[in-house]
Amino acid sequence: MLDKRLRNLIFTLNMKEKDFAQKIGFTQAYVSMILTGKKTNPSSRFFDSVSRVFYVNMEWLRSGEGEIFSVSDLSLSPADASLLAKYRLLSADAKALIDEVVDAILLKSMAKREGK
Repeated sequence: MLDKRLRNLIFTLNMKEKDFAQKIGFTQAYVSMILTGKKTNPSSRFFDSVSRVFYVNMEWLRSGEGEIFSVSDLSLSPADASLLAKYRLLSADAKALIDEVVDAILLKSMAKREGK
């Protein structure tokens, strides 16, 4: 059911309902109606917006079929796609911080492999 899939998506993205609604350009009340099952047939614009903003597989969102995130690069696992979708939501400053941490971890890992 759409309400469960949407709840799962919001949980996976580690977002609050109001922040999710704001990102997709809908009111919290609209999203809440879907989550409570009061609105079972949201607009096409809703589905398009969720799919576009969070890289969600439209088929999964509408029917539950397939993976939760659209994976255009077949080398990405669903977990990788989820992480990428979350990363894309971050501010530029937060992305820069994440990039620095990842670079440091990679350097440390490469140094271990080289025996340094």
